Amino acid sequence: MTVPSSAPQPAPNPYGSPGTAPAPAPRKAGGAPMILIIVGGVILVASVVVGIVLAVIGIGSTAGGISDIEVLDSGSGSITAEEGDVLQLYAEEGTGQPVCQVAGPSAGAIGEGVDQSSSTTIDGRMWESFDSVTANEAGEYIIDCAGTPVAVGPPVSIGGIFGAVGGILLGVAGGFVGFVLLVIGVILLIVRKRATAA
Repeated sequence: MTVPSSAPQPAPNPYGSPGTAPAPAPRKAGGAPMILIIVGGVILVASVVVGIVLAVIGIGSTAGGISDIEVLDSGSGSITAEEGDVLQLYAEEGTGQPVCQVAGPSAGAIGEGVDQSSSTTIDGRMWESFDSVTANEAGEYIIDCAGTPVAVGPPVSIGGIFGAVGGILLGVAGGFVGFVLLVIGVILLIVRKRATAA
């Protein structure tokens, strides 16, 4: 007759046979690469789009001001202005500063000009501002520069120039940063996938 043993039975080894190391848990690819890819892509697209918009607006406003500048080759002529318009006088580069007289539709029509220097190129000729007046009322303004050719028009938009330059810089710098982040994210993702597959 066999008497059942009362000795405790060993618990089953959850890791398999004795002496076998536990199987390593599968490694998971981290989320950092995808975050870099997403952030880089957003920065790249946003920088390029916003930069192009700012540059186009800035160039458009600057070009619009330049197109309103009229060259008086004889040194004399009339300009139609609205109330509040600034009429800036430009001399061709290298010709010296002419002496000009500006007459408005009434005695009080001529106001003080603005403290801003402008320069622009018209038909391949460089013109630089030397004086300006403000039209206090709408009407015809007569310019007489004693036979010296002058150009008359609004000041070149400083805001437009800064907007154009800023838009270009934003598109280039922001696009570069976004592209670098995007490339780093892609490289890290490839490395993680290869390490996981190994």
